[in-house]
Amino acid sequence: MLVMMGAILVASLLGSLHCAGMCGAFLAISVAPAGEGSGVPAWRLHAAYHAGRLGTYVTLGVLAGALGSALNLAGDLAGVQRVAGFVAGLVMLTFGLACVGRAMGVRLPRMPVPRVMERVVVRGHGWAERLGASPRAVVIGLLTTLLPCGWLYAFVATAAGTAHPGLGALAMATFWVGTLPVMAALGLGVQRGLGPLRRFM
Repeated sequence: MLVMMGAILVASLLGSLHCAGMCGAFLAISVAPAGEGSGVPAWRLHAAYHAGRLGTYVTLGVLAGALGSALNLAGDLAGVQRVAGFVAGLVMLTFGLACVGRAMGVRLPRMPVPRVMERVVVRGHGWAERLGASPRAVVIGLLTTLLPCGWLYAFVATAAGTAHPGLGALAMATFWVGTLPVMAALGLGVQRGLGPLRRFM
């Protein structure tokens, strides 16, 4: 298990530039009010945003681990061992092949975003705009996890492969830790680089 968590940490560190590209705008919205009349220190907004991300990641990990456990139980009843690990490996292999194919210029169909997820994100952001600085950062952090991100859901598949809610949560928390250095550096860069423009974001 230690080897698996180490692999998740290294992979998330190496791939965290993707997270910056995908979630950077939401991070900027979350931390931009610092020092512009909100009365909230910048570090607190960063912590609130990342705490929101962690909350949703861990929840996804628990759900994925529970699903993997149910798959293993169903497989045991059918006389097949470790179904969750096999399915998780298959999902990861498919994801990897799709990434290689796209990099080589192969056109592959993309899964549409479920309407319910789209509605939750849009309404959630609308609600977050009416909140104070820190609660807004938490809510936006929670919502960014619901973006249609294949990179994130590859790790969710890994969490399902653990076939245990606690281990699934640990896998997703480890993924979160790996994304922190780049995401924190991006947020600090936004705050320091934009200067007086921050209040218009």
